Amino acid sequence: MTIEGASERFGVPLEKLRLYEKQGLFDCHRQPDGNIDYTDELMDYIGIINVLTEAGAEAETLRGFMCRLMQSEISKEEKLRYLRTQRAKLLENIHSKQKSLDQLDYIIFNENRA
Repeated sequence: MTIEGASERFGVPLEKLRLYEKQGLFDCHRQPDGNIDYTDELMDYIGIINVLTEAGAEAETLRGFMCRLMQSEISKEEKLRYLRTQRAKLLENIHSKQKSLDQLDYIIFNENRA
């Protein structure tokens, strides 16, 4: 399936798929002619890429992880270690945002009392 067909069928914005292609996140799925065949299997991987990207995974480490994952060259322990590391980074970011929110709420509270 073409990138346009995959975008339409799976509801993933074309710009996002092009960005992922540009970042080389699924280069290992290139055909001999250089094109990428957007199979159902690849779209499953793109779902993982979406989650990890939204969680803040860096493109460089994500590229290596996804290539090894797609080629079944990663152990379960390595996969879980990477996923848990990304989870910890996301949780740290959430806590940081919560701290900022709490501080802003405190400032608003004090302004309302004045």
